[in-house]
Amino acid sequence: MNNVDKKDFFKCSFLYFFITSIVLGGIFLSYLGDGAVAQAMDSQGWAFYATASLSWAAVFALVPYLITTVVFAITEKKRAAAATQISLTALLLAYFIINGMIYAQYRFHINGFVLDMLFSEGAGDIFQFNASIYIKLTMALLVLIAATIAVWKGCKYIIGKWHYAAALPASLTLVSALLFSNGFHAYAAVVKIPSVIRSAPAVPYYFPLTANRFLHKLGVVSKETLTTSNLKSGATSGLKYPAKELVVEQDSAKKNIVMIVIDSWNSRSWSDEVFPNIRAFAPRCSYFADHFSSSNGTTGSTFGMFFGLPSYFRNDIEGAGTQPLLVEQMLAQGYEVKAFSSATLVYPPFARLLFANVPDLRIESKGKTVYERDCEITDEFISYIGDGKKGKPFYSLLFYDLAHGYEMPEEKTKTFQPSWTFANYLALDNNTDPTPFWNLYRNCLFQIDSLVGRVLNCLEEKNLLDNTIVMITGDHGQEFNENKKNFWGHNSNYSPVQLRVPLLYFDASQAAQTYRHRTTHYDIAPTLLKGVLGVKNDVADLGIGHMLTDSCSRDWHIVGDNTNYAFIRSGDNTIVEKKYSGYIDVYDSLMNLRDDYEINSVELNKAILRLNSFYK
Repeated sequence: MNNVDKKDFFKCSFLYFFITSIVLGGIFLSYLGDGAVAQAMDSQGWAFYATASLSWAAVFALVPYLITTVVFAITEKKRAAAATQISLTALLLAYFIINGMIYAQYRFHINGFVLDMLFSEGAGDIFQFNASIYIKLTMALLVLIAATIAVWKGCKYIIGKWHYAAALPASLTLVSALLFSNGFHAYAAVVKIPSVIRSAPAVPYYFPLTANRFLHKLGVVSKETLTTSNLKSGATSGLKYPAKELVVEQDSAKKNIVMIVIDSWNSRSWSDEVFPNIRAFAPRCSYFADHFSSSNGTTGSTFGMFFGLPSYFRNDIEGAGTQPLLVEQMLAQGYEVKAFSSATLVYPPFARLLFANVPDLRIESKGKTVYERDCEITDEFISYIGDGKKGKPFYSLLFYDLAHGYEMPEEKTKTFQPSWTFANYLALDNNTDPTPFWNLYRNCLFQIDSLVGRVLNCLEEKNLLDNTIVMITGDHGQEFNENKKNFWGHNSNYSPVQLRVPLLYFDASQAAQTYRHRTTHYDIAPTLLKGVLGVKNDVADLGIGHMLTDSCSRDWHIVGDNTNYAFIRSGDNTIVEKKYSGYIDVYDSLMNLRDDYEINSVELNKAILRLNSFYK
């Protein structure tokens, strides 16, 4: 084969790749459909979405092109190489056409859950396919194959006029689209351009750049931009939140609400020796003995507590500038809302995500160490309620960080021994004796308990407890290799040790009792909305949770976000996890793989449809 033939083939193959990128980009564009997100798109959104679709399509189309190049370089057979690129391209286009159908139905792209539902024994109960549908799909595939062959023949016809010099602007177009879409998304994510944020998830398997801290350091955006929303709350989005318009009957005598959250609370630590103050208060509280977080990290778990929805919805929530019903109702009813957080409310962006409409929001603490900041929020809260707060009803969040940060004076680490004086993460492996680390952790909790004890005593002394709801819980769990799989901390798996947290609920007007049914963070917001703030809607309008006291099933309990999430079965804590790659793993409660587990696709489909009920 002479060099002219080789050059012609490579020119033809590159032109075919470029055309495929444009066609596939058009398919991605169609994913927006004509729903609420598409209707709310503006010029900025379309500039992002068009360049993101084209550049990301090129990334996928590049795979058949590179494989074809390798095949041709090895065999020097044009027909074999051409057949490779044509067939791979046809499969690629067919896959993303089908994926678009799935996305229109479920609002997520093909992943392990979808494949399990398609090929499980119960698939017929979920997907109703008759003979005519199979015939249409087969015909569509044949047409697609014919079209890809026709495009190749068209490329061969025009390669005489296609010069290598033309490949440069084509390549620059794709690269420029990739750089622009990612750079613009990074900016849009921090200044909150709704059309960009809401449309990004429609591009399949796309993880655009975010750089909030970096842009802040460069001075591109201010701290004020990071902590406030420039979006109109309730702006048009693809969400229905609440599912129906709120009906509220306000009680003239409004109860105060104090929510105490301990970051990274391992439920195994819940004992008299670690928590003498909270345990002394516990008999006056209802205790929920099987309470699960909404995620294994702070962002997703706190999101679930306030919204009653999984962090799966976060992009849509942020894109619309929607605030939690819980916070908005308190503000509407005249509550004074305060957040006393040891860690900054800028990262994660809770100031904007949860409290954007709260006036004079406290953003950060000034202490040099975590222990000092935990002490600071305690002192500030006690000072805040110093006169008995006989004016407006108040809501206060106290968020303690010491059990997450392990940063306190060495003399405070003496209660439980042997103990590390700092968290030596480099010493951790599957054979590490957890005792000194566990004791350091318990020492941190012991200090938090002493601070919470001061808060509870102050509420008692100021005669506020009779008219105050007090809730004490953790955002998520904390693992100390309990499952012997070398997991330490959190945000690494969805086992009960990283999800289960204690929950105490004090209401002087209710008899204290212990509840042993499964409850979740999604139950907190509806319980407060209906039980304290007078919302009369059905609980299903407010999120995916239930009233805390309702013993109904929480199957399947969804945790995580829209890229990595899992469904937890309450009976045996079976974990069905969708990885970032889209692959499905099934674990038992001890994080042992369950290769023999048959997923009940019908049950999972009901859980997915429950999520999708909050989309328009």
